[in-house]
Amino acid sequence: MDVPEHARKGKSTNPTSVSPLLLIRDIAGERQVSLNGDSVSIGRSRDNDVEIEDISSSRHHCALKRIQGCWHIEDLRSRNGTLVNGILIRRQPMMVGDLIEIGKTQIFFGEIPEQHRSSSPAGETLLLSTEYFLEPISGEVVSDDPIRFQKEREIFLRLLELTRDLCSILVTEELFEVILQNVIEIAGAERGFLIVEDESELKVAASRNIDKDVVRRAHLQVSHSLVRRVIDSGEPVLTGDARSDPRFNDSASIANLRLESVLCVPLRLRGVVLGAVYVDNRFEKHSFHQGTLRFIQFLADQASIFIENARLFEELHRKQDAVQLSKDQVEDLNRQLQAMLIARDVEPEDVRELVKKGARPDLKHSFDRIVTRSPVMLKVFELLDSVIDTDMPVLVLGESGTGKELVAQAVHIGSGRNQESFISQNCAAISQNLLESEFFGHVKGSFTGAVRDKKGLFELADKGTLFLDEIGDMSPDLQAKLLRVIEDGEFRPVGGRDTVKVDVRIISATNQRLEEMVRDGRFREDLYYRLNVLTVHLPALRERREDVPLLVDHFIDLACSRLGLERPKLDPRALYALYHSPWPGNVRQLENEVERLVALSGSVIAPEDISPSVLSHRPGSTNREPMRGTLRELVAEATEGLERQVLGATLQENCWNKSQTARQLGVSRPTLDQKIEKYGLKKEVEDREENSG
Repeated sequence: MDVPEHARKGKSTNPTSVSPLLLIRDIAGERQVSLNGDSVSIGRSRDNDVEIEDISSSRHHCALKRIQGCWHIEDLRSRNGTLVNGILIRRQPMMVGDLIEIGKTQIFFGEIPEQHRSSSPAGETLLLSTEYFLEPISGEVVSDDPIRFQKEREIFLRLLELTRDLCSILVTEELFEVILQNVIEIAGAERGFLIVEDESELKVAASRNIDKDVVRRAHLQVSHSLVRRVIDSGEPVLTGDARSDPRFNDSASIANLRLESVLCVPLRLRGVVLGAVYVDNRFEKHSFHQGTLRFIQFLADQASIFIENARLFEELHRKQDAVQLSKDQVEDLNRQLQAMLIARDVEPEDVRELVKKGARPDLKHSFDRIVTRSPVMLKVFELLDSVIDTDMPVLVLGESGTGKELVAQAVHIGSGRNQESFISQNCAAISQNLLESEFFGHVKGSFTGAVRDKKGLFELADKGTLFLDEIGDMSPDLQAKLLRVIEDGEFRPVGGRDTVKVDVRIISATNQRLEEMVRDGRFREDLYYRLNVLTVHLPALRERREDVPLLVDHFIDLACSRLGLERPKLDPRALYALYHSPWPGNVRQLENEVERLVALSGSVIAPEDISPSVLSHRPGSTNREPMRGTLRELVAEATEGLERQVLGATLQENCWNKSQTARQLGVSRPTLDQKIEKYGLKKEVEDREENSG
């Protein structure tokens, strides 16, 4: 880097070819060193030709070399850089009278120019040192000096580059090292420590001295009372003579460590102190000034953000690893379970012991009310775990009976709304002309039968969660009104004039294909995208068959507790049949079946006690008729045949009690009536009467 012409004014314009002297000013005073030979090394190490006692100097800081009879100076990639006439250089020819600055040390090449002859020793110089403080301590007078502003610019550029670099570091240990090293270099400190608070105890997370070596027994090298003062108050501490500072008269560690200059700055984030950055100098007083504090505080505030991000990133990875380990374990146990349940003579006790070995992943929120060990369901938990704490709308898709309401309850319980109401409503269970009144309430006299004011579901769920099941059965008119409530957070009761403002989290669910309904114009597209911020797909029970033994065991305990009965034994053949059933009604159907078995079977649940609707789909049943048609047609035909068979068997089992059948199959009463009419199902008595006629 060339020196500007104005910096050369008053000096010889020819590089010297003689062997001049080096005139050195440092904390030891002034001395002269002759330049002998063709190369002279300068630095803090004793093996240099010129040794300087300056903590801002690197061990091997710079070198003077004679090239073709002329002397040149070269910076040896030092930490704090080498200045010639106030300008940072990499390589530079030397002129008589040039000033080399290394920290607070001044080295004049050949002679001391007139303007520097009356200067005070370097140990008392403020502006012409490479110390990175820019504001004077109280009482000092500082003139406008271009060197001062050049240094300030260099520091700010360095801090900006450092901030960009810190963004890419996501390992806390590496981040601590980078932050601390830069703090030491910017402050010109002898040593530095990054301290964090771990369970109310101070822990040195990183330590370095000026030579970039780890400080031995670092926890004994810092004043814990001073650090505790900074962390508790959240305010920095700067002292230039710690042993004489009245603030620390009661601190034994200050005296024992023989500290001189100390600067300790808190690591603060959103009002919380994460730790502190601590730098010191045991040999020089007043090494740090207000300018140093200003820059280190700026760096500490930025570093706190990146430290917290790195911690969260590492915590996420730890959880992901733990979840993956749990999933791998569960999948291995499930393979063992499936192999065990291939045989009809499997012992239920062996199955119980095996399913208890499956470990649930360590997630932030609990999903204990949902009984499962299926990897598919664990993925659902992982997805929900990341959004429970938000107000994000959730759309739960799945067949009837898969546990959509249980999932909605888990989201509510884990959220910040868990102290408020959880309101659940099946949209298919309300007649269309009453839906608006149910959702938004009504005022007295608004229609026939409205004898008093009534709050709607939205008002009842204010500050809480509203779960809307079978959202696809909602009328287009009500869809439009629901959209307005979601967008504006307000509605008007039926017959009312005033609007009501509410804060409600919406969780919706359906067993229908909403995307197809949107394409067919049966469901509003804008409402679909409002509800479909996060979609959760719940698998059918036949897709997580490994949960069947666990659910059977759980439902037996619940039924025995509810009915006050002794726990019956489970015949291995019965467990085999229950495991291999397709369960078209999913978990709800299994729960109803197990409760029925506990109530009717006595001391042993035998396979002959199982409902015909379950046994009709036992393993080995086949359709021997030839299959013809496209895949879509075959699937539709098989689905309808299975649906008709299940409906008929369940109606017969319940003596044609339609309400009980609808609850058992997990469908609404109107849907059941439509299916009965579609398949032409009739009571056996009616069939016999028609045949006799």
